[in-house]
Amino acid sequence: MDPMPPWEDLVIREAPAPVAAASTPKPSAHSAAKSRRTASGRQVQAAYLTHELRAPVTSIRLGLEILAEQVQGRLEADEKHMLSLAIRNTQRLEGLVNDIMDYSKIAAGKMAIVKEACDARALVDDAVDTMKAAATTKSIKLVKTVDPLLPRCAAESRRVIQVMINLLSNAIKYTPARGAVSVSVSEGRYEHAGTLLFKVKDSGCGIAPEDLEKIFGMFEQAGHAGARKAEGTGLGLTLARAMVELHGGRIWAESWKGCGAAFCFTIPIAPIDLARPASVYAQPLEIHGLLAEFARRFNAVLALFV
Repeated sequence: MDPMPPWEDLVIREAPAPVAAASTPKPSAHSAAKSRRTASGRQVQAAYLTHELRAPVTSIRLGLEILAEQVQGRLEADEKHMLSLAIRNTQRLEGLVNDIMDYSKIAAGKMAIVKEACDARALVDDAVDTMKAAATTKSIKLVKTVDPLLPRCAAESRRVIQVMINLLSNAIKYTPARGAVSVSVSEGRYEHAGTLLFKVKDSGCGIAPEDLEKIFGMFEQAGHAGARKAEGTGLGLTLARAMVELHGGRIWAESWKGCGAAFCFTIPIAPIDLARPASVYAQPLEIHGLLAEFARRFNAVLALFV
């Protein structure tokens, strides 16, 4: 019998039915401690290997990008395609290394989140700007809807942006050409009170109901209903969930057959003394201006009857 691949035990699967109570003895304290040491050793090994890979992979990517600039306009079409493919795959490998490093830190309990009061509009703008090129390639329209009077959220901005970029990347991946992807942020209500609710929705063919929870498992790419599995590391949504939960929030997926999928997550609102950014304080001035204009026109109409 072929040996099990080293990553096989990381994939979520249904557990086999127990044969008998006697065949599944409770693990001893010694075996449990040994298992913890083994898991810890694997995490250290993964962290070390990815750390060692990061520098050379980054050097290769930078070298290829410099080469592409220097030979621009001097390559045949097939040569240009091969160089572009090499750059994309190196970027993908670099992303995988970074994902594994982040996951190793989270698994080891060493991922520290430094929270500050963040303007949700700025976070969304940053993530959308990053993904504009990918959307343009498929002629996909990116739509932003952000309440202008939102309080700020308590978050580490780069981590929330990282989550949104991951969700936007998936949405663009599964949305057909000339489709639309929307990003919205609103203040949470009911069970989500006290948080900001972020939502990324695609216009693809949706996710099978049985996969809505499973897709957040490590190395899971259980796809959108009727869609082929797309390229990816299988770590993105696992990391997104971990990042959101480290912020004290929650993430989940919603889908309707033939109507696309929506990924939602919550981030707690910042304390009251940091609740609203300076840009929001300017909003009442605009409203005041509108009221003044309304009063002027109302008085003009009223004068006709005097």
